[in-house]
Amino acid sequence: MQIPLSRRGFLAVSLVAMAAGAARAQEGRPRGLEPAERIEHPRASHFDLGPAEAPWRIFLGLPQVPAPRGGYSAILALDGNATFPILWHLREELAPEAPVALVGIGYPVETRFDPARRWFDLTSPGKQPVPAQEGLRGPGDRPTGGQDAFLRMIAAQLLPELGRRLPLDTGDLTLFGHSLGGLFVLNTLFTRPRLFARYAAADPSTWWNAGEPLREARAFRGGILAAGGRLDPAVPLLIANSGTEPPPILSLLSGIPGLELVHRPHPQENHGAVIRPAARQALALHLGRPTG
Repeated sequence: MQIPLSRRGFLAVSLVAMAAGAARAQEGRPRGLEPAERIEHPRASHFDLGPAEAPWRIFLGLPQVPAPRGGYSAILALDGNATFPILWHLREELAPEAPVALVGIGYPVETRFDPARRWFDLTSPGKQPVPAQEGLRGPGDRPTGGQDAFLRMIAAQLLPELGRRLPLDTGDLTLFGHSLGGLFVLNTLFTRPRLFARYAAADPSTWWNAGEPLREARAFRGGILAAGGRLDPAVPLLIANSGTEPPPILSLLSGIPGLELVHRPHPQENHGAVIRPAARQALALHLGRPTG
């Protein structure tokens, strides 16, 4: 015998069905196209920077304390739509009294990533096949090669604009990126080592262009040794990785005088999940705390 549902029971069943449908839809979305978390807080804001047809969206999270005499230090995070909320929660939980501003460099989209634009902004021009490893994806037909222009935008437009919007200590900045963002972090270290005080790369895409970052690391090492033998002042570099295999770039960067290399493996995490513990370690690195 079929028992008719009450109005309340019908509503409850409908809500469960809607939630299940939303969950199935969420599972069916391509990775990275899930809705991005929005930080609704008086100290969190965003603004667009760059050409009207293709601006970058800059997420800004001010600390709750006044700026010190020299200005706020700051963590600049690539893929800001995804990384800014993570860093916001970490700072509010772990360092609420720290005078650290958060800057997420993202795009005017509602999703965690804008795949086409990030492939362009974070890569050098060439395209080589992705090695046959589980979980690695190549650019396909997406344009690549905007790395240099993106870095120029950060140095020549974003940093001055941030200086106009808040008291900023440009000598106390950390650059954080994951995956292709980690690739960009390494390239910035190799080409503009003085632009940031610290660098943090999570699962950097060192396979790009058939190991291009490995070749850049060798050249970086040779250049330092040829130009006096050390980085002075010293530059901390955090490399966090998922899985059990250490990144091959570690051996090339180990022992460079003045490069304070910190390696933090996360064998239990996959490529997508490592971003959160790596962001925690990047915050610790920025604050001068133990990253373990």
